[in-house]
Amino acid sequence: MTTTNPYSEQQKNEILTAWVHGWTISRGTEAAFALAGYGYKIHVGLPGHLERYVLQGQALSAIQLLAHELSIPDTWIKICAPVSEIGALLPPRWTLKPVEYLMCKPITAHVDIDVPGAYTIQFGGDEQAVSIKALGPDGQIAATGRMALTARYAVFDQIVTEPSHRRKGLGRLLMQMLSNHAFARQADTGVLVATEDGYALYSALGWSLCSPMTAAVINS
Repeated sequence: MTTTNPYSEQQKNEILTAWVHGWTISRGTEAAFALAGYGYKIHVGLPGHLERYVLQGQALSAIQLLAHELSIPDTWIKICAPVSEIGALLPPRWTLKPVEYLMCKPITAHVDIDVPGAYTIQFGGDEQAVSIKALGPDGQIAATGRMALTARYAVFDQIVTEPSHRRKGLGRLLMQMLSNHAFARQADTGVLVATEDGYALYSALGWSLCSPMTAAVINS
């Protein structure tokens, strides 16, 4: 993917930091531990995902050193840089995963939101994190999403539409409703990390690319 990136390294680092803190709030993990100014360590503690390291893209020597030191299976790293800059730095025990994208967008309110008649919307959460779900006519979950607030940032997470309910605008609807909530809480910038499929959707919704994200894991 070739595109002009308007973000400086400092801006990328600030956005990445917001995403890290928002992710820990959304997922209910321990707070992230800062790694001497080049990234963060998060204890996740789940099968297949014990620890996660989220790293700034410009710290190539520190990334290479850390990748060689880490050896415990189910350890993940996510690096704010394209795989073309990172792949050769990783020892063979690391398995590269599909590329992801750090994206952001100014938060604005959507006054008029039409919920399809067959669906109902439910909110939950607390002061730091909000969950939302759309229920279908049968009461089953059709789409879900989460958003965490950290400083002036709203971090969107786990926006998922079930296969049988796709192409009905539910993902867009939930994003708009979460944006309204963030706007009311004085957040001015939305942040998320998208998959390859999600990148096209979020781009169509006005989100801009901050940086490709290289992900890798040490397999069991």
